Amino acid sequence: MTGKLIDRLVAAAVFLYAFVVYVATMAETSPFWDSGEFIAIANGLQVSHPPGAPFYMLVGRLFAMGAPLFGGLSPEPVAYAVNLVSVLCSALTVLLTHLVIVRLVRIWKGHPAQWTPAQRIGANAGGVVGALAFAVTDSFWFNAVEAEVYAMSMLFTALVVWLALVWRDATRAEEAELAKRGEHPFGLHADRYLVAIAYLFGLAIGVHLLNVLTLFFIALIVFFQKADRDDWSTADRVKGLLITGVISVVVFLVIYPGVVQTLPTLAGASGAPTLFLLAVVAALVGAVWYTQKKGMPVANLAALIVTLVIVGYSSYGLIFVRSAADPPIDENDPENAEAIVSYLKREQYGSTPLLTGETFNDRTGRVDEQTTFPRRYSTAPQHTRVYAQYDSDWDFFWKYQLGHMYGRYFMWQFVGKASDVQDAGWYAGLGEAPSTGPTPSERAGQNGYFWLPLLLGLFGLAVHVQRDWRRALAVGVLFLITGVGIILYLNQTPFQPRERDYSYVASFFAFSLWIGIGATGLVEIVTEALESRAAGMRKVAGLAVAVLAFLAVPGWMAVENYDDHDRSGRRIATDFARNLLESTAPNAILFTNGDNDTFPLWYLQEVMGVRRDVRVVNLSLLNTPWYIRQLRDQASRESAPIPMSVTDADLEGISGPPDERATGALAPRIIADTEVALPVDARAFSDDRVAGRIPASEIPDRVTWTLRGQPYGEGQSVLYTADLAVLDILRSVAQEGWQRPVYFAGTVAQSSELGLQSLFQNEGLARRVVPLERPGSGPDGVTVPEIALDRLGKFRFGGLADPAVYHDENARNMADGYRIRVGSIATRLAEAGQPDAARTLLNRLREEIPTATIPASFGSFLTMAEAYDAAGDRQQAAEIFREAESIALRELTNARTATAQEEAFQLVQYIQSAYVLDGKYQAASAFMDRIAEATGNDAVRRSAEDFQREAEAVLGPDAARSDSAGGQG
Repeated sequence: MTGKLIDRLVAAAVFLYAFVVYVATMAETSPFWDSGEFIAIANGLQVSHPPGAPFYMLVGRLFAMGAPLFGGLSPEPVAYAVNLVSVLCSALTVLLTHLVIVRLVRIWKGHPAQWTPAQRIGANAGGVVGALAFAVTDSFWFNAVEAEVYAMSMLFTALVVWLALVWRDATRAEEAELAKRGEHPFGLHADRYLVAIAYLFGLAIGVHLLNVLTLFFIALIVFFQKADRDDWSTADRVKGLLITGVISVVVFLVIYPGVVQTLPTLAGASGAPTLFLLAVVAALVGAVWYTQKKGMPVANLAALIVTLVIVGYSSYGLIFVRSAADPPIDENDPENAEAIVSYLKREQYGSTPLLTGETFNDRTGRVDEQTTFPRRYSTAPQHTRVYAQYDSDWDFFWKYQLGHMYGRYFMWQFVGKASDVQDAGWYAGLGEAPSTGPTPSERAGQNGYFWLPLLLGLFGLAVHVQRDWRRALAVGVLFLITGVGIILYLNQTPFQPRERDYSYVASFFAFSLWIGIGATGLVEIVTEALESRAAGMRKVAGLAVAVLAFLAVPGWMAVENYDDHDRSGRRIATDFARNLLESTAPNAILFTNGDNDTFPLWYLQEVMGVRRDVRVVNLSLLNTPWYIRQLRDQASRESAPIPMSVTDADLEGISGPPDERATGALAPRIIADTEVALPVDARAFSDDRVAGRIPASEIPDRVTWTLRGQPYGEGQSVLYTADLAVLDILRSVAQEGWQRPVYFAGTVAQSSELGLQSLFQNEGLARRVVPLERPGSGPDGVTVPEIALDRLGKFRFGGLADPAVYHDENARNMADGYRIRVGSIATRLAEAGQPDAARTLLNRLREEIPTATIPASFGSFLTMAEAYDAAGDRQQAAEIFREAESIALRELTNARTATAQEEAFQLVQYIQSAYVLDGKYQAASAFMDRIAEATGNDAVRRSAEDFQREAEAVLGPDAARSDSAGGQG
């Protein structure tokens, strides 16, 4: 078997290994966050959130067209097909990582044709260990098994890095050949790789902008090949590197924001964008032709590079063509020049200061101080409270932005992860482990690698610097630019809604190259130490070291990470969305909160065709004029436009801070609590399917409630544009006789509900606005038994009872929310005289969502226990509190702050009180004994007699008597 064949077989095995792992752990449907949106826009060629991903959309559409091929593998073949895009891209990225490591090793080992068997083992071992370690890193694996842009973006990054190294090798070979013939090495045939890289840059912009950061790596590869000389002094080399850095920055700015943002801006400002763009194309074609004709190789290469970047970037034309067709998902509505520029600049999300701007003033406690390098710039009250805990902007940068929002993620990849909860730290697997929960999902989230990947990577860095410091510097720049550079650019605020580790995967890729080089270095050390021994012994020793390195690093990482990266069988996102839709009446208007509410709903409606009669209204997007226009003017599948009275003039000037003097109809304003009245059409609410059995004669002509804004500043309330738009929709629906049912999703914050809680009717995961004053309204409104049972009968809880299915913190919280929502409905059913129906509902919920797989929170334990108690099943209520004991003990043991301890003790006291009120004095005493042992505080111990005496003193002897001998329970 030839050496080349061995190399190819190893590379193929690396690809196959990664592909099989990802297919086995791939999401079968739409997960939470952006995946539902991306599957929907790929399937229907629609317009995603700014700045868009047209090339990803085209590839996703190609796979979606082949969805029937996957019908036997998944009940949702479109989702399966689009998720498979990330699987394939990620497996190819792993392959390229292997090839990049081998290329880097070749630079000091020489051409593979001259390698000894031991050297070939070392090079391939490095490629395998580094690539497969990267394949199973926490963040890359997460991106690899769901429909998102990051897997494809990483493929472009790896491909560009590999092509840059291929260009270097081809250039060296071509220059050596030309030197033999005495010819000048300009206009090399190898430069075609640079042209290909430029085209990839353009295409990658249509996926994600992160790929452009590899430009700085490429610049160093080009510098060390074309300009650097061995006889240069240190000063000459530093000067050359600085010039290269300046040129890199200029080229980067030409691409971004030059090509990406400035070019569309100029086209829009020209008044004739089509003619402007045709002129740009003509100028570029002319520049390529002229420089080629005149024999100007450097200028010709530059013209080709700019042209190919723009050719690749032209995929964005798809966004604007599809937006003009007004598809149901048409974010930002980029149909004219102004909207297109806004879309590309992501103006919807605002901007952050980078070099200069206002920052938090430690003296005044406000953001009002001009500074350079502002890091604490947000005026949001929750952010300023955090800023006050840091000494300066630099302190915030080092500890939070760099330490918490990058360093922590880096340690997750190569040292270990403490858990899957938000803001979890790192854990190496040595020493005392952070506490893990009782369920398989909670235990799965903790992974420790015993420092081995990090140590091997640091060793590889040392080996790389020693053997080839030039390429080591290039990899180091890639590592820093795609890590620290992104931190500097994003300038993140506290309280991120989710972990942001996916943004830094290219940095983890760079470090994984050093892990591979470290494995090569280990093989070299062993084989060189056996230089005097037979070649066969050196080969066996090299293989043994390679196998040990594989088992210790990528092998162990795969074992540790597999369970919490396996998405198979997990349906919580789509089931939750389906249950939310099924909680509404036909032709409903459904207000949702954010991405996790909205994107799975879009997926179900656009891809699966579920409940297309419901109009989903995202409250976050409702602050933008384009979205309000779409809701008002455009139908969406089977849903007609939403009734609204606002005009285009009302949408002017809606941005900016709230103002008490605001005059625009939808301009944010500071308000006091206000009485608001709406007309009521009795015909719309006398139907049993709407408000129960209320005679039309008892329904008033109008209803009044107290309109409340959202908290703002000290004792003030504000109505934002979204709040005012909701109010306008309610008024318009009321004027039309309430023909369109209006709902708020159960996940919408209470502050966004305009004080409407007294008018809510709880119908599952959504609350309907029924403008009737009715007694018995709970926190989620009135429950009409017949309606609630009809809605809940359609609910699905796929996979929540299966201990083999992994559910992360977000999924666990969503699933636990069922207990609170359904438990409160069961309580109302029992109070309405249907205890049997309530118990049946509760029993089903406990079977479908057992605490063994989805842990219960304090709120859900309380809700379920109260529901069973209301239904007359005190035994089940007591059983729930017995289950809660372990949670209380864990929370109390893990409490690290005074606030956490106080919350844990609240749960302890509630369980204790429940036992006492139920006459279970011995159980209460035994529970407090366990608390004393866990906390080391004997003062909390109480005897059963003590509890009984206290109960008798409060309730009286008769009421406090135990219902069983000794109160064992």
